[in-house]
Amino acid sequence: MRPVWSGTISVGLIAVPVQLYPVTRAEHPGRTHEVHAVDAGRVRHRRWCESGGHEVPYEEVAHGVETPRGTVVLRDEDLARLPLPARKVLALAGFVPAAGIDPALFHHSYYAEPHGPGATRPYTLLAAALTRSGRVGAGKIAIRTRERPAVLRPYAGSRLLVHTLYWPHERNEPPEHREPAAVPADRELAMAEVLVEALSQDVFPEQHDEYVAALEHLAEAKAVGQQLEPPVEPASPVDLMAALEASIRAARHDQDP
Repeated sequence: MRPVWSGTISVGLIAVPVQLYPVTRAEHPGRTHEVHAVDAGRVRHRRWCESGGHEVPYEEVAHGVETPRGTVVLRDEDLARLPLPARKVLALAGFVPAAGIDPALFHHSYYAEPHGPGATRPYTLLAAALTRSGRVGAGKIAIRTRERPAVLRPYAGSRLLVHTLYWPHERNEPPEHREPAAVPADRELAMAEVLVEALSQDVFPEQHDEYVAALEHLAEAKAVGQQLEPPVEPASPVDLMAALEASIRAARHDQDP
């Protein structure tokens, strides 16, 4: 796996050379492709130059910035000279409680690995200090062509993770609540807490990706002219207390050996 960023984590006078590796990878099992709905022919997208009226090979694609003097063309070697400190340094401006980071703003996650001679000792020290404090480092970083807020946090005891965040202005406001919020009754709340306790687990429950199998099933049915019924959504309970009690009984039954 190739690193996506090489640079230094900086806090005070401490500098930790690191490389960042993506935590996740984009896999698309069962991915569909675009076709013409009339004759099933493949649909292709081309890089088209509007001014020249011709297709452009990938190696001739660059970045354009609009200025008062017109469009300025920037190539990859130009962007490599971008005067932005965050391209090479994740400078931690402070340490905040981990619970204070809004999870709705998380963008991407990266493993931070020590890189080069002398990096391991300050890396290990920083990971241990963050683990003891219960806090995370806050700063900003530029990966590829975007600068974003960033969070540095300990992971698995002795490792570090970097999370990039969306800027606050990139977040949509939540939909307006058109109905007054319902206040739960004390008995309903007590039963809901019992249900949460009955379904409590120490680790994230095991899940399976069923999309590929469902997609194949749909394609096979469509090929022979069959229609599949969409999944049925659960209905809202008429009697909330009865639904809570039944849910608790089912949860306890599932956990019985």
